[in-house]
Amino acid sequence: MTLGFIIIFSGFGLIFGSFFNVVIYRLPRALDHNLSGNFPKKSLLTYLSYPGSHCTSCKQSISWFDNIPVLSWLFLLGRCRFCRTLISPIYVIVEVITMLFFTYSYWQYGFTAETFVWTTFFSIMILLFFIDLQSFYLPDILNYALIGFGLFFSYFGLTGIDFITSIIGGIFGFLSFFLVNFIYRLWRKRDGFGGGDIKLLAGLGSWFGVMSLMPIIIISSVLAIFFTGIMLVLGSKYKMTSMLPFGPFLVLSALIVYTNLYLYSLPMMRFFYVL
Repeated sequence: MTLGFIIIFSGFGLIFGSFFNVVIYRLPRALDHNLSGNFPKKSLLTYLSYPGSHCTSCKQSISWFDNIPVLSWLFLLGRCRFCRTLISPIYVIVEVITMLFFTYSYWQYGFTAETFVWTTFFSIMILLFFIDLQSFYLPDILNYALIGFGLFFSYFGLTGIDFITSIIGGIFGFLSFFLVNFIYRLWRKRDGFGGGDIKLLAGLGSWFGVMSLMPIIIISSVLAIFFTGIMLVLGSKYKMTSMLPFGPFLVLSALIVYTNLYLYSLPMMRFFYVL
């Protein structure tokens, strides 16, 4: 492991983080457009590639020197060069988080196939987290990619679980939320979980196996309840009947499970993995 490669992976993380910002912003809008039925459908690739980078307020094209990850935002003091509209710090947060995960992956696994495997996983997690947080979407294209990569990498022994365990984890992950939602719908006449949440849990099951589903479900539920409590205490307009994006809590719980399985054992997790 050399400092040069760490810098290279950090740079790749910033570049991919900048691209992820494009996906996070445009993919939900593409889905809205195609689902509305009011306009001719366009491919997701078209939405992601056209038009070029521009200010969402004044529509002015952004030059390359104003599009350098993190640095351009700091240099411009978080404002558009032309209309001086504030640029959300979320863009910088996504870039920095992506850089940290890319750097960590190389630091942990070196120049190996596992580095590619886990940068792929973390990348999908970042996209799902921020897209659901901002738009209440967990796009199928990302959930199916998560499931597919989980099965594919486990087949070649690159995720720490075998292929059969990955398949069973995916199936039980899907059925867990599907059955809960089915019962809730019979009771309350509306969905308790979105289809995206169900597929996301299936994807996490394909990466971590069936034994990890219970801690993921419990931890994400506790995080969601804790978040709701904070919002109510702070006097937010949030109500118990308001929509709550559950994807971010599933992602955070998945990262806790990853930490337990691949970095160091967490005392609170021992109960779930004792047969």
